[in-house]
Amino acid sequence: MFNEITKKAVKEALENPTELNPDRVYAQQARRILDRLVGYKISPILWKKVHRGLSAGRVQSVALRIVCEREREIQAFQSKEYWSITLDLEGSCEPKFQAKLLKIADKKAEIDNKDAADKILKDLEGTPLILESITKKERKRNPSAPFITSSLQQEASRKLNFSPKKTMMLAQKLYEGIKLEKKGTVGLITFYGTDSVRLSDQALEEVRNFIPERYGKDYLPSKPNMYKSKKSAQEAHEAIRPTDVSLDPNFLKDHLEKGFISSLSIDLVPFCILFKWFRVF
Repeated sequence: MFNEITKKAVKEALENPTELNPDRVYAQQARRILDRLVGYKISPILWKKVHRGLSAGRVQSVALRIVCEREREIQAFQSKEYWSITLDLEGSCEPKFQAKLLKIADKKAEIDNKDAADKILKDLEGTPLILESITKKERKRNPSAPFITSSLQQEASRKLNFSPKKTMMLAQKLYEGIKLEKKGTVGLITFYGTDSVRLSDQALEEVRNFIPERYGKDYLPSKPNMYKSKKSAQEAHEAIRPTDVSLDPNFLKDHLEKGFISSLSIDLVPFCILFKWFRVF
């Protein structure tokens, strides 16, 4: 078994065959039966109501129902007018800062219309304000967990405005690999359909060797950051990660075979995010 399309991974899988796991066979058979129980009944309805040739499956049908139920809840929501007041303040010395009105007469500030907001602003106009105290805190932000399918889609949407479909299309290309000079076709990421944040021991060892070489020992945690997958996670595959940390985006640009450069800018954008994300380990 292998989880990435690289020469090393495929070779190790061939050299270390495992016994057939009957539970996995039964699981595949169960999925196939469920596909037929759901798809054979719902697909004909799609043909009549939407468009002929469409298909419904055990996964997307349930997900679509959840989306529809949520949309009905959104449409049924009764909005309530609410106002907040934020002041731009400047004292006798720098820096300028903002202050939000939270309480009025020791009670939560509830401003439900424009007239009330205007009255408060008028009352505050020209009133001297006193900065009573300053609290300084140190915050420690732990690295985010490795990518799973959903978090990869979310990050690509947030940073690149990519649709889930576009993200998965590019992830498929990265998984299948690109042609590099003297290396042939190399898969750049592990399998992209996963709900597990687990990383292989080999991947952890590789990145922990990479960090002190590239950034210095001070940036290497004493032990790897470990994350737990959700209880419902099947964990059939490890998290989405680069197959080789030495193949960074700059290296790939310099070693692409001719003909691949035209698609480089779009194909490697999600890989750049993945590569930067993975280096925190």
